Amino acid sequence: MFVPEAAKFILLVEDDPDISAIAVMALHLDPNFTVTPMRTGVDALRHLESAPRPDFILIDNNLPDMEGVALMKAIQALIDIAPPIAFLTASVRSLDIDRFTAAGAVSTIAKPFDPLSLAAQVQALLR
Repeated sequence: MFVPEAAKFILLVEDDPDISAIAVMALHLDPNFTVTPMRTGVDALRHLESAPRPDFILIDNNLPDMEGVALMKAIQALIDIAPPIAFLTASVRSLDIDRFTAAGAVSTIAKPFDPLSLAAQVQALLR
């Protein structure tokens, strides 16, 4: 018997409107993904206070109001059991990736990313 996959709610925190639009379109290649984009860390935290918990969060490390690692720590403090968090960032030196991993990130996806594989990458991280 075929059981369809449950919808997955993705929170995307990306300040660049073009990159955000491409990422949203790319994630929507998976029909089970619903994506909510946010432009700042503060907006994301406000959203998390009142919205249902997302299944996955993608964060740009270079946000206009806070660094991605600071946002990740604020999310972890806000939500008892935080969903998996990955970075979608151009900050991909080994030192950066080590810092993201030490903070609890499940992965780092480098910018520029492949729009055709982004949904599959996130789906793999959700498994």
